[in-house]
Amino acid sequence: MKNLHLMATRGGAAVSFTADESVSNTRSEAGTTGSGPRARRLAWRAGCAATALTAVAAAAAFAPAASAQSAAGSDDGDDIKEVPVEEIVVFGEALSLQRSIDAKRNATNIIDATVQDDIGRLPDLNTAAVIRRITGVAVQNDQAEARFPIIRGLNPTFNRTTIDGGIVASPERGASGRAVPLDVIPASLLSRLEVIKSATPELDANAIGGTINVVTRSAFEEKSPFFYGSGFIGFHEQSGDGGTLRDGESVQPWRANFAAGTRFGREDQFGIVIGFDYSIRNFEIPQIEVDDADYTEFDAEGNNVGLGNGNGIIVPTNNRLFFYNNVRERIGGTGKLEWRPSDRFDMTLSGLYTQFNDDERRDEIRYELGTNGSSAQPDTITGQTPTSGVTEDGQGIVGLGRFVLDRSIYNIQGEATWRASDIATFDIRLTYAGAELDNPESTESFTTEPTFGARYDTSGFFPRYSPLDPEGFFDTANYSHANRGELDRFVDDELFEAAINGDFALGDIGLKVGGVYRDRSKNEGFTFNRFVSDTPYTLADVTDTALADLEFQGNNIFPFRVDSDGANAFFAGNPFTQTFTTGTESDASEEVYAGYLQGTYDFGSGSITGGVRIEHTEWEGGPVGGQQVSGSYTNILPSAVARFNVRDDLVIRVAGSQTIGRPDISDLTRGFTAGTDGPDLTLSRANPELDPRKSFNLDASVEWYIPDGILAFGVFYKDIEDEIFVVTTTDANVVIDGVTFDRVTQPENASSAEVFGLEAQYQQVLSFLPAPWDGFGIGANITWLDTEFDVPLSDGTTRTTTLFQQPDLTYNLTLFYATDHFEIRGSYNYTDTFLDTLNADNPDRDEFWDERGQLDLQARVNVNKNVALVAQAVNVTDEGRTELTGPGAAFLQEDARFGRTYWIGINATF
Repeated sequence: MKNLHLMATRGGAAVSFTADESVSNTRSEAGTTGSGPRARRLAWRAGCAATALTAVAAAAAFAPAASAQSAAGSDDGDDIKEVPVEEIVVFGEALSLQRSIDAKRNATNIIDATVQDDIGRLPDLNTAAVIRRITGVAVQNDQAEARFPIIRGLNPTFNRTTIDGGIVASPERGASGRAVPLDVIPASLLSRLEVIKSATPELDANAIGGTINVVTRSAFEEKSPFFYGSGFIGFHEQSGDGGTLRDGESVQPWRANFAAGTRFGREDQFGIVIGFDYSIRNFEIPQIEVDDADYTEFDAEGNNVGLGNGNGIIVPTNNRLFFYNNVRERIGGTGKLEWRPSDRFDMTLSGLYTQFNDDERRDEIRYELGTNGSSAQPDTITGQTPTSGVTEDGQGIVGLGRFVLDRSIYNIQGEATWRASDIATFDIRLTYAGAELDNPESTESFTTEPTFGARYDTSGFFPRYSPLDPEGFFDTANYSHANRGELDRFVDDELFEAAINGDFALGDIGLKVGGVYRDRSKNEGFTFNRFVSDTPYTLADVTDTALADLEFQGNNIFPFRVDSDGANAFFAGNPFTQTFTTGTESDASEEVYAGYLQGTYDFGSGSITGGVRIEHTEWEGGPVGGQQVSGSYTNILPSAVARFNVRDDLVIRVAGSQTIGRPDISDLTRGFTAGTDGPDLTLSRANPELDPRKSFNLDASVEWYIPDGILAFGVFYKDIEDEIFVVTTTDANVVIDGVTFDRVTQPENASSAEVFGLEAQYQQVLSFLPAPWDGFGIGANITWLDTEFDVPLSDGTTRTTTLFQQPDLTYNLTLFYATDHFEIRGSYNYTDTFLDTLNADNPDRDEFWDERGQLDLQARVNVNKNVALVAQAVNVTDEGRTELTGPGAAFLQEDARFGRTYWIGINATF
């Protein structure tokens, strides 16, 4: 295969690299196997750290000798012949495309990646938005931004996320406690983003979906010195003065970032890189929903008989309008110090810190048919037609939510690699990672008496309600204060990981052995207090009409809302009684001991890599001050991948593996929470008997490396046992401390799942076309899934459905045209309809996300070799989020509108 030399231009500055150079250098995990009581944790950790530091010192001692030996060997320069290379000039998007292809081609595993310039040239604020453009990956969205990645149909808890190969902590709570929200990590801090889809023994086995590796920049992979920086001003179609927690002011969206680095010292053996990113957005989101997907039916006499039991006319029991105003702020930084005194030794110390802050105001106005209560339904309907009817009972509710969501992720990591000889290489890694969540929330609620009937109209997609007494219904004096709530959620996740590997090259056979020790501690919980006013208090005392002129979905309006400052002043200046308080806090810990043995046989036209990994897990924890529980489990996990180089440009890979998905610590340890539902006593509790999910995986891919591009096809299958599903048992008759609970909800290993999928990918720079058409390029990928999920029902039977939160069809399409003076680009991302929330006993109450396609555009003009002007348009198709429910998934559950966003800015390269 020829050595193709690429001269890439970033803002006019030339950088070179070779196409057969590997850009994937993910370090595998390591540690030692073993077990021991919790009391020996600190001693083991100290010993591990001491051993690692001793190994680093020993390697450093050998480094000068190795350097001298290398220098002596290089004196034989007369035998070195200069090989001519074919030089091609590659600009912007074409360079990023080539690097992504190289990452896939040179990897042992089945992977996909997006590399450096590609990240910088997408109109994406966060890492989750970048990853959605990779084959086989979809995302969960939150407040108009991508948040959690979903790999090959499996939700975020199935994924393993690393930074430069080291573990990442999670600020998430409950059953999502292993999921890493990638919207916290700014895209500009990355050098490369890899999705590893097939497992080998050296990789962590807690990755049924796959492993996401975030690679930060290195001074030895860039020209020296280097500086990349950009600044943008944004304009949101929905960025008004709806009033956030920041004094009700509209905030100008803007963002800026830079990355800089250099090599220094004797023979440039040291490298340093720093990066910084800041962004702030102010945006508004109108939303309309039928709360709890609550629809019903009536019989011929107008009596409420429940969904699926009546005359077939579907009636929504409520209409809930929201108006969100958010100020979302991110700040992040990275730093890396590298030492490479010779080609035998290198050492790196790196760190990343990123923080996400969301100040959110949520206004609500709701009409409930029937009597009081969140699940209230009217007893009767009169004058019913296929699209209308009248209820004599109804209630108006006006609410205000004030939220602060602070999430942070940090990671500190030290690595060392010693190439002791041409045969043996050793590396170690120490990682300390953490994540925190602080989520205070303050709410107000005002309600009318349930005497305000209304006529409903369902002739359109958005239901409408007309009060029978509009004068009384819209009189703010008729809305009495119901309660004020003060809620504070918190999470503190802390991880320590030590890894060591030995890699031995024995001719055509390679042998790799290593292990990992990981110690995780997680504290999470919440406190909640409810207050009611001791004096007469109505909405008329704190009315705000700032949104009265706004019309949105279905021509709905907010005639009035709660004045936040006025409500706070009333609470501070008047007597209130605390009527309810609750809270919970749990501490849990988990230790993982893992070891692996991996062998590789290179047979010339390909290679086979395989072996076995053993992981032993110990956990303990429970409610603070309550009963502690503990447990352990061991998994033996074989895996193998074969690569066949059919031709220089054609590669076939086949892989098989067994992986696991550990239950979240809180599902094992959080204890229980008691409550009531009418006359029933309810119990929600953890389950310390849970086993980890287990998956058998098969993968195959065919990759044809066409000129300046790739055409690839893949097929995969996953058979998942012991899937974890939340089960509610009625008539449970569970007795705790002499109290009998009628209904019990807890996670169980009570279901299985299968995933079958096909992937296709095409990327190419159309350089074979005559000028000026040779500047065009295309990137496209598509993933199709067929999934089955067996759901246990409360009556002991099983229902088969599709997997949660994954569309059967996703695809991405990118078109670009580039010259050395300018570049234009369009990126389209499509996700099909998918199941989001499942009602095990009534399929008509399932909730689905409707299909969604988003188009983003970018144009850049190179002013000179150092400066480029950039314009971006995000969500040009003006897509929102629509959720559906009811028979045939044809009825509104929720609809949110996000609007378009425009950015203009400047990129600088030096």
